[in-house]
Formats: sequence, C-alpha cells, structure tokens
Amino acid sequence: MKRKKRLWQCVVDFLGDSSPFMTLVGKVTLVIVVQICWFLSSLPVVTAGAATAAAYAVFHERRDLSYLTAVPFFFRRMRVLWKKAALLWLPFLLLGLFFTMDLWLLLRRQLFNNVLLLTPLLIAASLWGITLLWLFPLLSRRSGQAPGALLRSAFLLGLGELWRSFAAILLFLIPVVLLLFFPQIFWSLSPVWMLAGFSLPAWIAWRLLEPVLDRTKL
Repeated sequence: MKRKKRLWQCVVDFLGDSSPFMTLVGKVTLVIVVQICWFLSSLPVVTAGAATAAAYAVFHERRDLSYLTAVPFFFRRMRVLWKKAALLWLPFLLLGLFFTMDLWLLLRRQLFNNVLLLTPLLIAASLWGITLLWLFPLLSRRSGQAPGALLRSAFLLGLGELWRSFAAILLFLIPVVLLLFFPQIFWSLSPVWMLAGFSLPAWIAWRLLEPVLDRTKL
C-alpha cells in the first residue's frame, strides 16, 4: 500500500503544473498556438507585420500567459499595433519583392558569378534582413515610439549585435535551405513547419534578442 502511494505521488508530481514535464508541454503548446494565430492573421499579407509584432509580444509576456490566455492577448496586441506595423511592414515587403526579383533575374541570366552585380545586392539584402529582424521585436516592446525612431533603433541594434542578427536570420532560413537543397528532409518535416514553422524560430530568435532589448535604450 505504501509503495502504491509513492508511485501515485510520483505520477502526480510528474504531471503537476510546476513539474519540468508540464512546463515543457506548456511551452510547446504556446509555440503552436502562436503559430496558428500568426498564420491566420498573416493571410491578408498586409497584416503580417502586426501579427509578427503580436507574436513577439506573446513571447515577451510568456511567463504570465498560458496557451489559453495567449490567444486573446495576441489579438489585443495586434489590434493596438496594427496601423504602425502596417506602415513599417509594407515598404519592407516591397523591398523584399524587389530583392527577390533581382536575385531571380541574376540566376536566370546566369550572372551569379558577376561580383559587381551580386555584391551590392547581397549587402543591401543583408541590411534589409537585419533591420527587419529587429524591427518587430522592437515594435512589440516600444509601441509608443515613432516609426522613424524604431527603424533607426532596429538598424543600429542589428549592426551592433551582428552575431545575434546572423544567428537569428539563419534560424529563419533553415526551412528555405532544406527546401532548396534537401527537399526530402523538408517534406518529411512538414508537420513541424505546419505547427511551428514561424513560431519556433521566432521564439528562439526572441531569446537571442531579448537580453539586448532589456538593457538597451535607443
């Protein structure tokens, strides 16, 4: 009888709200919930910026949120950030399309070995990616700042923390690299991309950027 009680207590401890296992389950569930909210909210494309900022806001408040309270919090933050996020997102979207078109033309015309054409394009695209990476985490934390101030801060932080910037960008590029060079692995991991294709790298990237955002006032 005493042994059964100890076994039952172990089960209760294992499944308790504060147990390491349930903490991990809560984090995984939160990441999946954010992915679903972000994907549905980004379908109109113009709202992707606000959805991204709202996702980072959820990660910032993750200690005070459960997967149930994260959903209304996500949409509240998205509603608050919508106008400013759209104002910042749309120019970056157009620039991203421009860079993609240029790279596609270089590839089609077999000009990838032309250093004079490729180098300025890659430098500009890298600066675009670095600024975009920091922009929406900053917006989620400093929604009261003007768009110009947010752009300046994102650019300076991205250059000042290059290793964090490139590490976070590489996280987001993993699915693209797998699709281009290892398509079988990419398709075998399709459930992962569906459940956490954006939210998991965004959560890891947030953990990389958060210490800088906490200590920096630009």
